[in-house]
Amino acid sequence: MLLTLYILVWPVISAAILAILLVALRRDVKRAKETGESMI
Repeated sequence: MLLTLYILVWPVISAAILAILLVALRRDVKRAKETGESMI
């Protein structure tokens, strides 16, 4: 039972981290467009 929960928790954690990274990226792209800066 614990092994099943352990295996099922990792995709949730990974999805949360991915969502945080995507939100941060979108915010940075928006800020770069507003200031006219390049992302690279």
